[in-house]
Amino acid sequence: MKGKNLLNAAIVLGIMSILIFPPSCANTSSPPTGGPKDTIPPVLVAVTPFMNSTMHPRDVKHSQVSFEFDEYVVLNNPNSYIFLSPPQSKPPTAKIKGKKVVVSFQEPLDSSRSYSLSLGEAIKDNNEGNPFPPFTFSFSTGDHVDSLFVSGNIVEASTMLPMSNITVLFHTDPSDSAIFKVRPRAAAKSDLWGYFTVRNLPADTVYRVFAIEDLNNNNMYDPDMERVAFLDTLVVPTRVIRDSIPELATVMMTDTAACLARPAQITLSMFKEMSSKQLLRAKERVSRRQMYLKFSAPYPQIDSLLLDGISPDKLITEHNYYHDSLTIWINDQGPIPDTLQMRLTYHRTDDSLNILVPVTDTIRMIRPKGKMVENRWGEMVEEADTVAVYQVDASPEKIDQEGIVILFESPMVTTPFDSITVISKNTREQTAPVQFSVERDTANIRRFILRLNEKLTTGYEYTLRIPDSLFMDIDGIYCDSLVKTFSLPQDESLSSLTIEANNVKERYMIELVDEKRTKVYRTYHIDTASVLLFPYLKAGKYSVRITEDKNGNGQIDTGNLLERRQPEKVMMFRFNNQLGNNAYITEIPERTELIQTIDIGEMFK
Repeated sequence: MKGKNLLNAAIVLGIMSILIFPPSCANTSSPPTGGPKDTIPPVLVAVTPFMNSTMHPRDVKHSQVSFEFDEYVVLNNPNSYIFLSPPQSKPPTAKIKGKKVVVSFQEPLDSSRSYSLSLGEAIKDNNEGNPFPPFTFSFSTGDHVDSLFVSGNIVEASTMLPMSNITVLFHTDPSDSAIFKVRPRAAAKSDLWGYFTVRNLPADTVYRVFAIEDLNNNNMYDPDMERVAFLDTLVVPTRVIRDSIPELATVMMTDTAACLARPAQITLSMFKEMSSKQLLRAKERVSRRQMYLKFSAPYPQIDSLLLDGISPDKLITEHNYYHDSLTIWINDQGPIPDTLQMRLTYHRTDDSLNILVPVTDTIRMIRPKGKMVENRWGEMVEEADTVAVYQVDASPEKIDQEGIVILFESPMVTTPFDSITVISKNTREQTAPVQFSVERDTANIRRFILRLNEKLTTGYEYTLRIPDSLFMDIDGIYCDSLVKTFSLPQDESLSSLTIEANNVKERYMIELVDEKRTKVYRTYHIDTASVLLFPYLKAGKYSVRITEDKNGNGQIDTGNLLERRQPEKVMMFRFNNQLGNNAYITEIPERTELIQTIDIGEMFK
């Protein structure tokens, strides 16, 4: 027992040595409003029982763990962050007792079982909210503590950004239904960097590995609510828990270098499955002539859609890419009732049989009230639309690739594009007409693209003119006139990136994005070796995202758990630059023409 107490003391001292920093301590002799700000996290000074204790009480009355700190602490969302592996149906509870956090178990523990209790980001100091770093306590209800572990990362499939507070599930049940019905034999939560370690695993055990968002904290997958990830291969743990292993080091979440340096054995990509359960999820009458239907699964089978008093040939429909959203317009300029009866016959999932059966729903579509205004007689009446709305995007940075985009708010009845003019003006003030072609977006009937038939010239000014009352929408309302002037960027401080994509054997999407991967500057679709130009870049940080688009649909297709189909593979290009650990980001200075060669086949092998 003395040896175990010494081991426990050594672990606590090790944690203290990580958390105590040079002299930036708060001056406790000063009044509360004076002295430097306290930036030191709480220090763990004792754990009861000791780390890796055995024969831990199984009964609820005596089954708890106490963590004592050097200062008063507060709890931060303990129901989400404090996590027991293997998990129980009722999660542990935590409460403050002085400077202690006492974690109690709400159900009897299993016999002869090794457990790990993670505190996650659940503890902060009482004064400044400095977080205590993620810490895991191990114990056993038997005579030994299992000593194997598996480490890994969890990323969002389309952005490859880390996902925090995700539950990783290790199942020994090989059936496909286990993740839906059975709690795992071991589990862990990912930290702020998407990193996890599943600890105290027994030897010679084979696991199927999953990860779930677990929004209801039941440690089982709820496909209609949550994202999921799975590993294609089985896992047999081999790594042994030791104090010197970097995967198990206690690190502050603010220490970027230390967090990124932790090795990972596996990587899981999270995705949201397309629902397999079909039903009408939402419906709305948007305006007098516009309605909206939303289905729970893609590609609904619609047998008929009828509106009382409206001829079917007067309906204009528009789907999104997966056809799970349907917008309906009435192309009839006559009076439209405020209440419409829609009879929709489609195939809905029968809950008892789990098959699609034809059903007919009768839906009342009530027109929303418009804005009320006062007329000249002092009466409050509904404001009528007087101008058909549209938008024109002639972004200088993208116009050479994407053209001039015209997006109408509702479908147009007349579209005489030949009455539109584009005029160029050179540096000598000479003007000339520019010929263009028009194409309708195949995915959006209200979106048109004007492409100039000649290459734009730097220094030239271009003017787009749309005459008044040229386009008329389904309400019989005409569009306003528009004059829009544009030209290529001429800022001499701008830079460019050229990517030489080699060893291309499949279809790929190559995108230049910002460092947060939320803004896309330009996208290319390639299936052969190509030279790609990304011009007009301001000085800043950028990333290159490459998606394996095998079916060539221009979408990042999601996965399917039961079909064991992963989402389409996305990779972030790793730059060899000065940013060190942030190798997926490159910093482009002003007035720079950067050339980068990428071996696509090597990245995706």
